[in-house]
Amino acid sequence: MTSRLLPFFLSVLVAGELQAQSAQAISVQVSGLYNGVYGEIFDEVKSGYGAEGQIRYTPGALSIGAGFQYTTHEIATRPEDIRFYGGFLEPRYRIHTGSNVVAPYISARFSLLKVGFSGGDLKLNSSFIQVNGGGGLLYRVGPRVNLDLGATFGYNRLGSGTLRSESNKFAPVFNDPSSGANLIVRFGFAFGLGG
Repeated sequence: MTSRLLPFFLSVLVAGELQAQSAQAISVQVSGLYNGVYGEIFDEVKSGYGAEGQIRYTPGALSIGAGFQYTTHEIATRPEDIRFYGGFLEPRYRIHTGSNVVAPYISARFSLLKVGFSGGDLKLNSSFIQVNGGGGLLYRVGPRVNLDLGATFGYNRLGSGTLRSESNKFAPVFNDPSSGANLIVRFGFAFGLGG
């Protein structure tokens, strides 16, 4: 009796594993972002909000995403808002818990951003780097849809550059490199593509 039931139970276990791994290898994700910036890098810049879009390749537990992020932040002493926008890479490792519905993961995030201003005439020709680590949780909503809640914390580095006013209200100011910290919180949905 046991020898007859063993193949049946093995096939059920394998089917359960296949269901857990049935997410499509290619997915697109859209998310809302919270971006907190801390330290000397932007003393008067408030935490901001925005969005990101990414495409992700998931051949197994390890996946890699590449995308574009955009956040807007108020400046305490000026009428302008400051914007951080640019590309990022985000490798993830999914932690196997035996669940077909919930999957925690650990992740890193490498962003190369530009700095822009809106609502005024300031310009800064400098790049902005974020290097983060953290994790999150995927929740399967349907066969092709996952809810994604994640957060990363890390290092900011603003490169040297020149801050200038287009209306020439002040002479260009050279900006020395500076550093600080950031917190990125994401809430979004991933949609599987293909078969």
